[in-house]
Amino acid sequence: MDFSQNLRRLRSAWLISLLATMVVLMLAACGGAASAPASPATPAPTTATTSESTPATSPSTSTSSPEIKMVESNGIYSFTPATLTITKGTKVVWTNTSDAPHTVTPDTASAFTASSNLTQNQTYSLVFNTAGTYAYHCSIHSYMKASIIVK
Repeated sequence: MDFSQNLRRLRSAWLISLLATMVVLMLAACGGAASAPASPATPAPTTATTSESTPATSPSTSTSSPEIKMVESNGIYSFTPATLTITKGTKVVWTNTSDAPHTVTPDTASAFTASSNLTQNQTYSLVFNTAGTYAYHCSIHSYMKASIIVK
């Protein structure tokens, strides 16, 4: 075997190793839970909210309900907007616009009913009838955090 063949084999082995490492890192990023600093607990309002889960094939077209989108930017998922201020009795609609499943899960279990897994273009909505701050997150991607302020 000559030098050029050894060099080609070494390059091939290096490339395969690099690709395998990239695949492992991508899989870990998609399925792993990132740690984030804990946020202070917000007391849950005493009156329950009304919830409805609406699996849909297209995003909501209603203009009267504020919409929160689950988005991806540079491989990082988030709720947009991260903070929403509304008045009592307002219906909020979440739409998953990313290719990964997400949930809307209250930080305080009694605050409201969590959504099921929402796939791309599915929606979830809640009517907030009680003033307070409702912190929530995605149970699949725990670094996704946001809040609703009801006045």
